[in-house]
Amino acid sequence: MSNQNPNYSDKISKNPLFLPPQGMSRARDILPLLPFGRTTLHEWSQDGRFPASIRLSPTMVAWRNSDVLEWLESYGNPVHNVQENGCE
Repeated sequence: MSNQNPNYSDKISKNPLFLPPQGMSRARDILPLLPFGRTTLHEWSQDGRFPASIRLSPTMVAWRNSDVLEWLESYGNPVHNVQENGCE
């Protein structure tokens, strides 16, 4: 039996900017939340301006959702407010 909130999938499908606080996400999942693109994401992850990625395989990396959300809060990204309020 799943312990997920029944509204969880509805929240994700209705709001593509939703990032759950637990788990990990790939670049394609977090880029819509960020004020920069893929190249900057990888550069900043390597030099410490953004949370470090975690290598899942030789060709795949992901970021901890909690780290990404914490970074968004610290930088006051207005996109993150969409997640909490459900509207722009």
